[in-house]
Amino acid sequence: MPIGTVLSALILAVQLLSGGGLAAVPWFAAISAINIMRVALAATQPDTADMSPRAVGARLSLYGLLALASGVAWSFLAMLSDGYTTLEAPLYLIVLAGISAGSVTYSPSYARASINFTVLPLLIAAGCLAAKGGLENYVLAFTVALFLGGMIRSALIGQDRFRETSRLKYEAREFAAEMERNSRRDPLTNLLNRHGLDQAIGRLGLADGPFVAMLIDLDGFKSVNDTYGHNIGDDLLVKVARRIEDHAPQGATIARIGGDEFVLLFPTGGFLQSTSALASAIIAAIASPDPALKSVRVGASIGIYVSEKPRLTEMLLRADFALYAAKRSGRNEYCLFDAELDQALERKQCIERDLRGAIEAGALCSWFQPVVRLDSNAVVGFEALLRWQHGVHGSISPPEIVTAARETGLLSLLTETVFLNCCSMITELVKNGRQDIRVAMNLSPRELEAGNVDDMILDGLKARGVPAAMLEIEITEEAPVDRDRVDEKVGRLADADISIVLDDFGTGFSTLVSLKDSRIRKIKIDKDFVRDLAKSVEDQALVEAVIGLGRTLGIEVMAEGVETDADRMILRSLGCMIAQGFLFSAALPMREALAFEAAGGSAADAFFEPLPSPRSGSAA
Repeated sequence: MPIGTVLSALILAVQLLSGGGLAAVPWFAAISAINIMRVALAATQPDTADMSPRAVGARLSLYGLLALASGVAWSFLAMLSDGYTTLEAPLYLIVLAGISAGSVTYSPSYARASINFTVLPLLIAAGCLAAKGGLENYVLAFTVALFLGGMIRSALIGQDRFRETSRLKYEAREFAAEMERNSRRDPLTNLLNRHGLDQAIGRLGLADGPFVAMLIDLDGFKSVNDTYGHNIGDDLLVKVARRIEDHAPQGATIARIGGDEFVLLFPTGGFLQSTSALASAIIAAIASPDPALKSVRVGASIGIYVSEKPRLTEMLLRADFALYAAKRSGRNEYCLFDAELDQALERKQCIERDLRGAIEAGALCSWFQPVVRLDSNAVVGFEALLRWQHGVHGSISPPEIVTAARETGLLSLLTETVFLNCCSMITELVKNGRQDIRVAMNLSPRELEAGNVDDMILDGLKARGVPAAMLEIEITEEAPVDRDRVDEKVGRLADADISIVLDDFGTGFSTLVSLKDSRIRKIKIDKDFVRDLAKSVEDQALVEAVIGLGRTLGIEVMAEGVETDADRMILRSLGCMIAQGFLFSAALPMREALAFEAAGGSAADAFFEPLPSPRSGSAA
């Protein structure tokens, strides 16, 4: 339209300069007025998304009428050039052809507008040329008509392409919007996922606090999948989601952020029910019997954290810490994150933060607890136990150290450190001529499963020239491991003449099946059966049974956690000849442990006295 106005002004100038009179002035005024109306209509275009189809159609019709009016005005170009017979006629035909092509090029979305504009002036031009007669004029008239046909076809093709392109763009936008919506939703339960929760927390901040975060974890869900299959498990997750929705406060944010883990976030403002009552109601709803699950009962544990501001990472971290505190209390329990848990979390984070530095600086080291024979004061072995005196939190227990190492990805480094400490101890014993003493280190099946611990141990023994027969590896059975992979690695260690010991026998996942493994050379009776053994007839019967099994299978049996002379005497009378515990010695630094062994375990001499022949033979 601006170009059309410029070209019409050019024709006006040519008419005036060539003496064509003032007839071109009203023509130019008409062209300009129509163009102004077309520009105004385009400039005031509303959002078509808010318009009805009829309103959109009416607006397009108005566009078409204005285009037709402009075409009628340009048709009067024939009158200004006396039927295209004046000297200026070729220039006018060129301008008309150019402006017609421009209307098609710049108006691809609505073919009727460009067709309305071009048909009448080009038809009149072709007619005028044909009326002049002569071969050249006939050819030129035919050319104009052919050009008109090409313009009409181009307008229609352009409109089709525009509509197809627009359709594809619309579908792409809709698909992108749907993908964005789906990226925020869990496809199974239609709850928010973690990404959606991250976005929803911003809207939650508009409400009045405090804000409650409940982390809900199902108890026994794995048994559902294992027993009934994943389809039933998926159905259960959907039911759980609906039950949480039924009990959630109005306007609460609910998400599924893990396999069987849900999050409930809501502001406490205007919420009359107590948080504890809500947690109990949710647990009761989830734990209610399901007709589809006849042999499995599913429950829920909930960790709760109340925050003044909706900071998602902080809320989930503390709710998760409270959740595991609830799980330690048993099934179908909830726990509120309080000051005591806050101190425990700060301790945990501090330990995890300082662990690597402690390992690298040697602040975390191995002490060695003597293993002795009960019929003499002879030291027959040592067990390497972790020791770490933290600058803030004091003595850190070995389970805490191992858990922190696992959480921070330092478990392999920790295992290697303990192994090197054991190698140092074995080297000193060899120097003292005590190749008969074994040094034990603890190893989790998870470590065997996940890493190349077997390669590290075997390569380390070879590189340092340490006798493999002097190393023992105590393994505590754990259920969730790849047994084939673990068995392969245990086999490599046993084949290298390393003694494999089944630790904490009688607890956890340890089973009698393990005793059939010919690679097991020793079993260690857990301290829970040994402590106060003299006072428990039942424990005595169990210990005697284990000793008998060991003797029958040719497996050495020892006890840990011996703290009283009465327990020592009972163990000896039952036929257990190897033990360790505070009665004999606590874990000692390496130099002190070596001195203890050199003294022949003199610290424990006072506890040994002759006994009648035991009722059953020695299992050692």
